[in-house]
Amino acid sequence: MEKLARKLAADISLSLGYDAEKEAVVAYGLIAMIQITVTTLLVILLGFLAGAPAEAMIICFSVSLFRKYSGGAHAKTAEICTCFSVFYCVVMALVSKRLLAGILSPIVLGAAVVLVYSCTFLIVYRVAPVDSPNKPIRTEQKKRRMRKGSFIVLSIYLAISVVLLIFGSKSDSIRSWEISLLLGVAWQTLQGSRFIGKMNGIFISGKEVNQS
Repeated sequence: MEKLARKLAADISLSLGYDAEKEAVVAYGLIAMIQITVTTLLVILLGFLAGAPAEAMIICFSVSLFRKYSGGAHAKTAEICTCFSVFYCVVMALVSKRLLAGILSPIVLGAAVVLVYSCTFLIVYRVAPVDSPNKPIRTEQKKRRMRKGSFIVLSIYLAISVVLLIFGSKSDSIRSWEISLLLGVAWQTLQGSRFIGKMNGIFISGKEVNQS
C-alpha cells in the first residue's frame, strides 16, 4: 500500500517538478486516501459477512471523523493500521450486536454515555490534537482549529447518542447502534501510546499540583 502510494507520488512529483518536501506531502495524502478506501471496503464486506454491517460502519466512520480532528497514534505501516482497524470494527460490531445490545439496560447505557463523553471531553480539552511524525501540527492556529473541530464532532456524537438512547429502550437494533458509536468514541479517545502517555501526564501533573 505504501509502496504503491510512494511510487505514484514520485511519478506525480516528477511530472509537476515538485521537490522532496512536496513529494512527501503528496505521498502522505495518497497513503491516507488508499488506506481509507481499502479500510472502508473491507469493513463493509466483512461487516456483511458477520451479519453486523451497520454496527461495523458506525464504528469505522465515528473513529475516522473524530480522528480527523483529534489526531492520534499511528501504526508503523499503513497495512498494520488497516488490518487492526478492520479487525476492531468488525469484532466490536459483533460484540455490540450479538452480546451487549441484549443485556445492557437503558439505565446502564445512559450511565455509559455520561461516563464516555465526560472522559472524552476532558481528554480532548487537555490533550487534543495529537500530532504524529508524519503529520506534525506546526501552528497554534491549526491546533485551536482542530480542537474546536473535535468538540463539534463530539457534540454531534453526544446528541446522536441521546436520541438513540431515547428511542432504543425497546429496540435491540437501536441499542446496538448506540453501543457501536460509544465503542468508536472510546477507542479513538484511548488508542495508541501517545494518548495513553499524555493521559498519564495529565493525572501525574494533577497529583503534583494537588501536592504542591
